Amino acid sequence: MIILGIDPGLAHTGWGIVETRGALCRARAYGCVTTKAAEPIDQRLGKIFAEISRVIDTYHPTQLAIEKIFFGENTRSALATAHARGAAIVACSQAGLEVGEYTPMQIKQAVVGTGAADKHQVIYMVRTVLDLDHDPHPDHAADALAAAVCHANLNRTKALSRLAAGDAIHEAEQAQIALAREEAREVTAAATAANVARMREEQNRRSAS
Repeated sequence: MIILGIDPGLAHTGWGIVETRGALCRARAYGCVTTKAAEPIDQRLGKIFAEISRVIDTYHPTQLAIEKIFFGENTRSALATAHARGAAIVACSQAGLEVGEYTPMQIKQAVVGTGAADKHQVIYMVRTVLDLDHDPHPDHAADALAAAVCHANLNRTKALSRLAAGDAIHEAEQAQIALAREEAREVTAAATAANVARMREEQNRRSAS
């Protein structure tokens, strides 16, 4: 499975391509789309759309992992991020990617094991999980790779859960079949015993007469 992770931002939209094979997870490429504040908003969003489309055409991901927006005190910044996020999602939608959305806390939890992890811990774990020989830069690209790793981990967990559920259902079905066979054997044994008793009674009556 090939996953495109995106850390959206109007000035900097990080992206990362991660490929998974079983439990193995490796980075294929990563980068950052940069736009300037002096540029008109339509041109900035157009650039994000075009660059993400180019990444998709190059690496052919089938899944998208993208950060959700946290609307804190800086509403203006959040709205700008929302614009960039929308442009990126439209590019992925046109390519038919399946979308997974995660909060920063969910990503940290999935990658590091705690939602309170700091940036350095996230970068370290991304480097370790993806077996990189360097810290991924810039930070926006590292965050995008973290989102992709989060998506891969959660997908693997869901697959294992489905497998476990399937095994449980199979075991229950086998137990039900075994029970039905045992009940059938008991019924057959009871019927045989009744027939034997009836035959003996008939023999005893004949002998008595």
